[in-house]
Amino acid sequence: MPSAKLPAETSSLDMGRFAELDRLIDQLISIIDDENALLASGMPASLAATTGTKSNLAGSIEERLRALGDAGPVSPEERAYLDERITLVQSKAKDNLSRLAGAIGASRRRIAAVVAAVRESGTTSVYGRTGNRVADAPSGRSSLLPDRLA
Repeated sequence: MPSAKLPAETSSLDMGRFAELDRLIDQLISIIDDENALLASGMPASLAATTGTKSNLAGSIEERLRALGDAGPVSPEERAYLDERITLVQSKAKDNLSRLAGAIGASRRRIAAVVAAVRESGTTSVYGRTGNRVADAPSGRSSLLPDRLA
């Protein structure tokens, strides 16, 4: 997977030092871009499968940045490069959060519309704890009691 746009000054940098960090950042960006495309196409907000992966990658990026800092000072050019890469990830993540919030809101509105439609139709059935209909239950009232007591 090609790296995102690199600053022009990177020709003087030792890019091998940042290879693992770049790989992690590119993976995270790819996942975020894929998720944003799904959200933009109207997919529901339940993308829990990617949440763990994104979290793990973010943690690995933090560890890699810490390791780079522990290895010694970085030059101004290296700092500029790192700042640009991190800013790119932050921008993508901010967009992702915005799209997720919109999808969550849309899911809540869909659920509320379904609940309202069921209530308006007046054809609610009462079900017992086993999932079977309770024939003699008063209409519109469900019971939390076991079936034989309801």
